[in-house]
Amino acid sequence: MQIIVVGCGKVGASLAGVLVGQGHDVVIVENDSQLLRTASELDCIKINGVPIDRDVLRQAGIETADVVCAVTQNDNINIMVAQIAEHVFSVPRVITRIFNPGSRPVFESFGLEAICSTELTVQAFLRRINREQEIGQENLFGRQVLYSRSPVSPDVVGETVANLTAETGRLIFGVLRANELLLADPGLEIKAGDELVLAELGQGG
Repeated sequence: MQIIVVGCGKVGASLAGVLVGQGHDVVIVENDSQLLRTASELDCIKINGVPIDRDVLRQAGIETADVVCAVTQNDNINIMVAQIAEHVFSVPRVITRIFNPGSRPVFESFGLEAICSTELTVQAFLRRINREQEIGQENLFGRQVLYSRSPVSPDVVGETVANLTAETGRLIFGVLRANELLLADPGLEIKAGDELVLAELGQGG
């Protein structure tokens, strides 16, 4: 795919590096020439210019891009880039970064597909605190669904799934027993050594 990464901070440079390694055609757009120099080893096109300048975006190939990722540390820039990519150049897929979690309502008001690294980091810490393991994700009807596994505490052994409750916004999807997935039938009884498979909606559209 032809992918434009707008922003060459730590997130942008890391994302571009992974995409290049996967064989995608990547172009980085960054206004700060010093940040671009930190990504000099990446085998991709790098453009030093204002990312909301349409001529700069045309130079980056936005007219034929498959994906635009706006990952600067400025939420206003990310929103503007996303709006230009979607409504001016009709890019098929536009993904934006939310730098300040407090800005999420603004991104949502524009209907943008957005990812907040702060919120994802908090979620990851909570899973580790609860001794959960992330086991996968998928996109359903435009929303990201995250799956994790969590060991059951001894005090719920013998209880049925119907009597268990997950944290707000999370669903008990199934029970992992001896590496076999059992769907979360309400009458399923929890046994020692079981793990719960939890599902939740990820941040962003």
